[in-house]
Amino acid sequence: MSHRSWWLVIATIVLLGIAVAVQEGLRRSADAALSPATASGAGPDASGATPAAPTTVANAESRAAHDAAMRDAVSAVHAYLAALFKDDRSEADALWLHGRPATRGEADLRALEGVTGLRVDNERPQPLDTAPVPTALRIPVRLRIGGQGPLRRYTGHYDLRRDGDAWRITAASIDPSPAQR
Repeated sequence: MSHRSWWLVIATIVLLGIAVAVQEGLRRSADAALSPATASGAGPDASGATPAAPTTVANAESRAAHDAAMRDAVSAVHAYLAALFKDDRSEADALWLHGRPATRGEADLRALEGVTGLRVDNERPQPLDTAPVPTALRIPVRLRIGGQGPLRRYTGHYDLRRDGDAWRITAASIDPSPAQR
């Protein structure tokens, strides 16, 4: 076998291991989601249904709506950042509440020209309200932006609010990260 073939075999084994680990994690997550229903200690009544079943279903539906809201908000931030560095910023500006960006908060980002690459790492969204399905979120982000000159790094957050069926940005606080040594 050639040197290249060995590397392909090794890469395949590593990817297979990752796939198995992800599948195991998903299975455990599904088992954990089902365990409150089965471990509630309530036996079936005469109808064959458990008394906790409506509550469990309601909790599962609420959790699914909560998770979907979080995913949609993160997707809105990613779509905004992808559109921000285009020549025509109207698509990015449309993702702000009332269709216009705040005058402060991310001025450094808007001043960048010749951006050739962007990496967005976000943390878990933080609800800004107490609703079971949040309508206002703060999403912390770390950005790495490539272009003319050295790689630039920024950290901060975006605040979003649900506006009808879409998430809109209401505020931003993005600052250059301290120089890496």
